Amino acid sequence: MIISLNRITVTGCPPEEYERVYQRASDLMATQPGHVSQLFVRSETSPKVYFAVAEWESLEHYAALADVKELVDVFASVISLSDAPSPEDDKIEVEHHKADVVYEGVSEPVPVSSPEPRMVCLNKITLVDCEDREYEEVYRKGSDYMAAQPGHIRHKLVRSQLDPTVYFSVAEWQNIDFYRRLDELDELTEIFSRVNSKIDIENHECVVAYEHG
Repeated sequence: MIISLNRITVTGCPPEEYERVYQRASDLMATQPGHVSQLFVRSETSPKVYFAVAEWESLEHYAALADVKELVDVFASVISLSDAPSPEDDKIEVEHHKADVVYEGVSEPVPVSSPEPRMVCLNKITLVDCEDREYEEVYRKGSDYMAAQPGHIRHKLVRSQLDPTVYFSVAEWQNIDFYRRLDELDELTEIFSRVNSKIDIENHECVVAYEHG
């Protein structure tokens, strides 16, 4: 299993144009061998920022996308994919990570009467003065505690192959109200206080823009 995780900033087109492009690309990727799932979310915290999280059966399946001409052409409409890129013509900026799953968990679904849509908390974590073992231990404890809370759906922690000091946490909640109730949990605050001063966190409250799988 390999995770492709892209942080995208829309710079040269309306966000709705980029969403249409991504949906076309996403539908194409979903037909390729080795595709498992895709989650495309829009940050409500930072306008024009998106995250694309795609799971593939293997690195080889993921790498094979570069040979799918129709897919390459779709993405070329918003970003240069050549060896000599032309950033001035790009409509998006992409921070790309191939990543490995470190930890994940799923909760039994609980019926929700609220009309609020499902939300995704997506954090980028950079270790500054923290060993990977320490952070992963704290994350496991904290995420298991969150998984026992009402409204939790699933979570996963992935680690970048490009930069091992960088992690991404992807946590899905039935709605934002359940997620924000975490602020009231002193025990959860205590768990993460062990590492808060040793890491940098970029936090995004997101809505689901598109998904497969």
